[in-house]
Amino acid sequence: MEKKANGSENANSSILELLNEISLTEEVKLTKTSHREKIRNGFRSSNSTFSEFMQRNPLFSYSLKRILYAFITLYVAVAVVFVMLRLVTTDGVYLSDVNLDKLGPDFQYGTPGYQNLLNNRMKLFGVAGPMINQMFIYLRNITPFIPKTIIVNPIVQDNGDIAGTPTVMWFYLGVFMNKASGGQVLSLVQDAFKRSIPTSFKIGSIGVLLSYLIGVPLGILAAKNKEKSADNAINGSSLLISAIPALVVISLLYKMSIYVFGANGTYEGSSFGTKIWPIIGIMLLIMPMIIVNTRRFVLDEMTADYAKFALSKGLSEKYVFYVHIFRNAGIRLIKTLPEVFVLTLFGSSILVERHWSIDGMSKFILNGVANKDTFVVLGYIFVSASAGVFSSLIGDLLLATLDPRIKLTK
Repeated sequence: MEKKANGSENANSSILELLNEISLTEEVKLTKTSHREKIRNGFRSSNSTFSEFMQRNPLFSYSLKRILYAFITLYVAVAVVFVMLRLVTTDGVYLSDVNLDKLGPDFQYGTPGYQNLLNNRMKLFGVAGPMINQMFIYLRNITPFIPKTIIVNPIVQDNGDIAGTPTVMWFYLGVFMNKASGGQVLSLVQDAFKRSIPTSFKIGSIGVLLSYLIGVPLGILAAKNKEKSADNAINGSSLLISAIPALVVISLLYKMSIYVFGANGTYEGSSFGTKIWPIIGIMLLIMPMIIVNTRRFVLDEMTADYAKFALSKGLSEKYVFYVHIFRNAGIRLIKTLPEVFVLTLFGSSILVERHWSIDGMSKFILNGVANKDTFVVLGYIFVSASAGVFSSLIGDLLLATLDPRIKLTK
């Protein structure tokens, strides 16, 4: 028995020694996932999750892609315009509010005092240093989701440093270089835009609304009386007004409102009899396009196969027109509404606001270009182009929402 016990003990000890000698450390290491592989697997998992989310939300996916591509194009355009404006900007732009004659002979052109003054002024406007650095700084400033510290009310100290009130901003369009551009020198461009956009918005929205309320029925009337006298009169008048240069149309309307109807020449502080004329001017510029588009959309739907099939089944023309034809044509008209509004706000209203001296957005682009005010011009371009991007996107989403036949993701 003792021999058997000793034998079993020896066998157990041999097995323990054998197990101790066997090491699976290397095999375990081989089965472990490296940090790089973990990161790669995590990225693949998140990527598949994001792809599934995009597939489940096609409109969101479409909107995100449209905004991304549009803003990449916009930033490239802004960068190109920035470089072009900086190349043509003269010293006089930075010294527009400085009287060199009063400063004496030490500050005349070409002297060290003049050069030092010019450098300090460029620092105040934020255009000192290499142009490529200025360009990237501006692109960062107009990016809304990047916070940046801006020196408000800047002054140049004796040591050449910029002092002022540091302010954290999410969106910054720069400052005015010339008070003739529509704001005080070194005042914020975005603040001036905030004060003027409501005025342009009010006049533009009223003009667009009235243009659709009058233009759509006229377009329908022209389409229902195709190639008849009513169609020839409406369509011919629209094409005639569109053929005349916009400047001529607004100039004639402005003079007629004053010399024939006795209206005032300025918008601010005037009576309703004067304030209605700028709105009429906007309507003359955009309503012909609405009439022509309405006529075309309605005619397209009237000649469609579904309309002919509905009439052949015995349905009344009035029912087919208002239930099917006008509804489908109206969807296409609604799509154009946001784009027409933005086009009016930043385009057609420029001539109208200029003639009636309206304190809107038009003065900034016109005066800014004339005075080579870099940040005013760039700010106007960025704001108007951004509004155009989102208006186009809203129009597409409205079309996809109202018309189930449209699939933006296909």
